[in-house]
Amino acid sequence: MNGLVVDGRWVAIEGDVSAHLRQPMRDFQATIRRNGLRTVRGPGALRHDCPPNQVVVEAGKDCFAYRLEGRAVLTPGVPRLRARFRLWVEPQDGTWQVINYDYEVLPSMR
Repeated sequence: MNGLVVDGRWVAIEGDVSAHLRQPMRDFQATIRRNGLRTVRGPGALRHDCPPNQVVVEAGKDCFAYRLEGRAVLTPGVPRLRARFRLWVEPQDGTWQVINYDYEVLPSMR
């Protein structure tokens, strides 16, 4: 997660993303960088109650959930941008690969 959000360079996560998600994840990484998301709050949590994945049916209800934060505009008084990011993974070639993800902006808190 630090490679995706904090480091922000594609090379930091490229090997962890399955082939069918490479371009969407690369675009997503560029978008969150542009939106000012630079912080991962706390460790991710393995959840067993994730919503069914509409794209990758075999992904199941297990996913890793993370809280992301940042400021789209670095100005005092502008609320922090908060988001939930979920990753579905599966083992491939002796490592874990991201097979799908979703991202949801949460209500702001000052």
